[in-house]
Amino acid sequence: MLCATIFSVSCSTNHGRPTATLHFGTVEITPSGFGFLMTFTSDIDLLALFGPAIGEGLVCALEDDQDFSIGHYLKRSGRGSVRFIDDTTGGHYESKVIFREAGELQGQENILGGKALRDVLVKREFIVCAFRVNTTGNRTYVSNVMHVPASDLVQAIDAH
Repeated sequence: MLCATIFSVSCSTNHGRPTATLHFGTVEITPSGFGFLMTFTSDIDLLALFGPAIGEGLVCALEDDQDFSIGHYLKRSGRGSVRFIDDTTGGHYESKVIFREAGELQGQENILGGKALRDVLVKREFIVCAFRVNTTGNRTYVSNVMHVPASDLVQAIDAH
C-alpha cells in the first residue's frame, strides 16, 4: 500500500512522466570565471518530456534546502539552461550554471564566484542539482537529485 501511495504521489507531482535519474559527468569553469559548464547524463530524454516549457533547466542548491519547486526561495543556488550534445558516446547534456546568492530585497541577487563561492563549497562534500520544468498551470516537474562533488567545483575555481 505504501509503495502504491509513493508511486501515485510521484506521478501526480511529475504529471505522470517518469522521474529522471541524472548522473554527473564533468565540470569546468567558463572563461569569465562566473559560470560552470556541467555535463551529465539521464536515463530518459529530458528535453522531450514536455512541449514548450517555461523555466526548463538545471537548478542546484548550495545549502541543505532541496526544495526545487517554482517560487520556493533558495538563498544560495545555481541555475542554467540545458542542451543535449550528440556525440560518439551516445550523447550527454550540458548546462552553463551560474551561482547566485539572494539579497535582502525580493528579486535582488548577487552572482557568486571566485573566493565567495569557493568559501561555500569547501564546507560541503557535494551539492545537489535537479532538472526542473515549469509547465502549464504552474505545475513543476523535478528529476531525482544529482550529487555534484563540491571538490570538482573547487578544483575548477582553483584552476582558473
